[in-house]
Amino acid sequence: MKTRIHAIAGTIGFLTILLFWTSTVLSELFASHATVATVKSAILMGMFVLIPAMAIVGGSGFSLAAGRNEALVSAKKKRMPIIGANGLLVLVPMAFFLESKAAAGQFDATFYSLQAVELLAGATNLVLMGLNMRDGIRLSGKAAPTTQVTLTSSETIATGTMAFHMTKPAGFQHQAGQWIRLTIADAAEDGKASSRILSIVSAPDEPQITVATRLSDSAFKRSLSTLTDGAELTIAGPSGTFTLHEDASRPAVFIAGGIGITPFMSMLRNVTATKAPHKIALFYSNRAPAGAPFLSELEELQKANSNFQLIATMTDLDAQDSWVGETSKIDQDMLQRHLKDLDAPIYYCVGPAGMVTATQKMLRAAGVAEQDIRVESFTGY
Repeated sequence: MKTRIHAIAGTIGFLTILLFWTSTVLSELFASHATVATVKSAILMGMFVLIPAMAIVGGSGFSLAAGRNEALVSAKKKRMPIIGANGLLVLVPMAFFLESKAAAGQFDATFYSLQAVELLAGATNLVLMGLNMRDGIRLSGKAAPTTQVTLTSSETIATGTMAFHMTKPAGFQHQAGQWIRLTIADAAEDGKASSRILSIVSAPDEPQITVATRLSDSAFKRSLSTLTDGAELTIAGPSGTFTLHEDASRPAVFIAGGIGITPFMSMLRNVTATKAPHKIALFYSNRAPAGAPFLSELEELQKANSNFQLIATMTDLDAQDSWVGETSKIDQDMLQRHLKDLDAPIYYCVGPAGMVTATQKMLRAAGVAEQDIRVESFTGY
């Protein structure tokens, strides 16, 4: 929902500035002074639309970007303060001043000089906002090329969780940690999209594409869970930059909640297969072992990869559950028990939005630098 609000407010802001800019240029070139004054008055009234829209864009944008350090997100974060300063320090004051000058019929050198400044500032914001909208589309994966795949098999991998194996199209290459947008052509409808973003579980060198998801009562998830082998699906991607850092001298700490394990499975399979030297500790939180996707495979990966340490915790055990290990939520105390130095690693966190936000706050409170915290939130469980 936050992403949609951000996109809608950004579109409104962009189109409003574009309307202001084009109406100003056209009226100045081809209309009378009276029409220019009318345009200036309309622009001033339009600020009651533009200012709230831009405030929403800025607030939602920084909230969505929190903890994300990918190149596209970083570029958007750098542009946003410039857009805001341009609006507050140039465009808004100019709108009031030029409207008063036009209403008084004072079309003098000062008016036209400031008008040029306003047009330049408006053009700058249009360019920067256009770049942000372009990068937003890239981040959403909606601009990624699509291709047809075939479902080869599906399986239940934990309580309420299924994995789906698909043919890999010729030329399909992904980095461990990336995702695809999966579309079911004949999915049942409930007012929501017929596609979902799903992290790729399979390693880059595996012959098939595998994704996994928690099941829910949404029409898409119901349709997905009832697909039979041989079903034709559409995928877009791969997309995303939530990938393991290249500098193996810095250890990695993965923090996963539930189905948030999926991008980490691709990374762990890949580093184990390629014998990458990265030291990795995975803190993996679930309610109970039966609901923990890929838990058995993770235990096997720990045996096969001496650089990988698994710390699983079960936070809501029943009396019949057999579990020897951590049972509390992942917090600073747990990290300190298992890590030698909290400042050394780069941290990756994936899970429900609330869990991710709480983990970010915990890591900041522990003194971890913001640039060493990388996150992805999963919604719509």
